Amino acid sequence: MPSSFIQDLGLISILLLIGFVLRNRITILQKLFIPVSIITGLLGLLLGSNGFELLPFSNEIGSYPGIMIAFLFGSLPFTFDIKKDKSREFKRNTVQIGGASIIILLLQWGIGLFFGLTFLSWLYPGIHSSFGAILATGFFGGHGTAAAIGESFASNLQWDEAQSLAMTSATVGIFSATMGGVIMVQWGIKKKHTSFIKNFNELPNSYKTGLIELKDQKSIGKTTFSNIAIDPLLMHLMLVVFVGFIGIFLTNITKPFLSGYTIASFSFAFIVGLLLKAMLSKLNLMQYFDPKLMSRICGLFADLIVIFGIASIKTAVVIKFAGPLLLIFGLGIVLAIFLFRFMGPQLFTTYWFEKSIFLWGMSLGVTAIGIALLRMVDPEAKSETLPVFALGYIGVTPFEVLCLVFFPILASQGFQWHFTLGCLLGGIILYILIKKFNRVYKVS
Repeated sequence: MPSSFIQDLGLISILLLIGFVLRNRITILQKLFIPVSIITGLLGLLLGSNGFELLPFSNEIGSYPGIMIAFLFGSLPFTFDIKKDKSREFKRNTVQIGGASIIILLLQWGIGLFFGLTFLSWLYPGIHSSFGAILATGFFGGHGTAAAIGESFASNLQWDEAQSLAMTSATVGIFSATMGGVIMVQWGIKKKHTSFIKNFNELPNSYKTGLIELKDQKSIGKTTFSNIAIDPLLMHLMLVVFVGFIGIFLTNITKPFLSGYTIASFSFAFIVGLLLKAMLSKLNLMQYFDPKLMSRICGLFADLIVIFGIASIKTAVVIKFAGPLLLIFGLGIVLAIFLFRFMGPQLFTTYWFEKSIFLWGMSLGVTAIGIALLRMVDPEAKSETLPVFALGYIGVTPFEVLCLVFFPILASQGFQWHFTLGCLLGGIILYILIKKFNRVYKVS
């Protein structure tokens, strides 16, 4: 594992340099706001084992994003300050984004299953009655859920193809999240829905080329530790790694109590980071940890997550299936567009576009894609979307676990319709409740 990681990181560093040169030189990449991390990830996908096999990436490459995301969210509490006069707003935003995530989850399950039980069953008489579950297990769940769901579906539903189909769904979801997200960002800027980027033509040249002119260059942090004792960057990085490690550890020790499913390590890491920050503040030690430097560490992990996440996509499985897969993928994308355009402005009282574009990337692909899209429209993280998402996602985990655990059991007993209608009704009720919450829980 250590030697594999060094090899993979070395190869990615080469592609990162190439990706930056391409971003710096090719106008269309600048106009589409394509981040260097996405370009690099696509180069890794094209040249790696899932493409032309020109680069010897290890088999471990797909596991890196799941580990690094704990470090990213572990660093988040140290990058912002929840002031007392904003704590009410923070709580409201957490409920909004957590509730919106649950609505997306329930509707992907409900609408996907409804489509499979009605239209697909009529068009393809021999199709599995639970085929519609492929939408949510791939799009919202991602490759991790797709891998985990195979054994459960095979044992409970005698459906051996489920894992391959879910993997296909997850792969298509990532491409839809990436390319569709860029189109959404361009549309948002044109329609003036974005809060921090108003017009591409008025942006500093550095936004296009990636290079900041000498007169505009700023320091990325302060020296808060003496170099004689320890390098300040190392001290900041080690704090982040410690928090991320504890988050991963807590995920592993709680897994046996959840029937094999897990609470996301990044949720644990974020909570640990908050607690550690509170303790350091009580001891008057937070003055030695610079938020700017922590933000840069956070950005470092964000880029690496995107790069490794895209480079590890298994493209061969996308080509293997067609027909009903294309139909259900089309349905999922239409649903995502509807939720993005309709639900976002209705539920989010502040920065609706920034939060919606993040959920677009997260719910179609993976959290890393959501982060990449968010950074395109909110490069300075002023919307505080990631902190509220990290906290709000704790409420999403029970719903996700319940769906993955109980659906195969209910479906094996012939209760697909009961589960389907329950998800649809639950999503609608939750939407109404959040709308009511927004009216009652106003922030001045």
